[in-house]
Amino acid sequence: MIDFHFHAIPPRFVDAVRRGELANVLEIDASDGDNRLVFHAPEGIAVEPGMRIRPNVFDEHLILSAMDAMQLEAVAMSSPPEYFMYWASPEDGERLARLVNDGYAEWAKAWPERFLPLATVPMQDPVAACRELRRAIGELGLRGVAICTHVSGRELDDPVFEPFFATVAELGVPLFLHPQNGGDAARLANHHMWNVVGFPFETAQTATRLILSGVLARHSALKLVLAHGGGYLPYQLGRLDHAWHAREHLRRACPEPPSAYLRNIYCDSLVHGGVALRFLSETVGADHVVLGSDYPFDMGSKEPVMEVSAAGLDARRLRTTALALLTPG
Repeated sequence: MIDFHFHAIPPRFVDAVRRGELANVLEIDASDGDNRLVFHAPEGIAVEPGMRIRPNVFDEHLILSAMDAMQLEAVAMSSPPEYFMYWASPEDGERLARLVNDGYAEWAKAWPERFLPLATVPMQDPVAACRELRRAIGELGLRGVAICTHVSGRELDDPVFEPFFATVAELGVPLFLHPQNGGDAARLANHHMWNVVGFPFETAQTATRLILSGVLARHSALKLVLAHGGGYLPYQLGRLDHAWHAREHLRRACPEPPSAYLRNIYCDSLVHGGVALRFLSETVGADHVVLGSDYPFDMGSKEPVMEVSAAGLDARRLRTTALALLTPG
């Protein structure tokens, strides 16, 4: 099986942080022996508290061992969303992305059948994001790109990002959307709701924006892969279609009912329930679901292959879909 929602960060990046080369953006505090991450984000930028960097996210031997235990033949690895750091300066953002992507390329060269990395790009500077994406795909041979569902609060349907979507579509690579710290954080502060409720909402909101703003209509070759089973989007498609018919202004930029754009959308399997997973497969189509574990986080699945099979989905079909998305040309 191929895991499309698998987080890892290359040693090249970790070593640079440890040497203090990125100290104005990120440091590692090892004073308590637990390698706590210290993000130097501007005031008002939400950063996930209590983040640690542990060997299972950067040690390739631990990663490969975990893959074997989870019955994963290959992974489309991407940065944990905390490491996108779109709040950094454009210069730092591009440097961070190059470090990560160069490290991913080293991994992919060493284990070409197992590591199929997704590039990270400095979305705080869309021109630089396009430049780095072209380098990552064209020169380094990475398999796609992963970005957050917003850019430090700036929505992805902002026209400034139009060239980025055009570049992704031109290159023909998948775009993995991962949520992080969006919406009204104060209302989601308790009960781990910023993750449990906030993440699925973020994904649904962003995908809906890309549909209704016409981004998917203008860039018909885009292939979006949504984390966490597409969030709430698959379960409210009927409401979206109803709104499109009922409200004339929604049809101005979006020429077809929202559900028509499922042709551009793929969802991972990480919904933590067989009933929900079967509904997801029936709604978006069995050939638009890919495996997702969210390794190495505790909100992920340690047995993603078993969960897919237990829900009655054809694991081979998920593998075929992922491989088609990740195969150049």
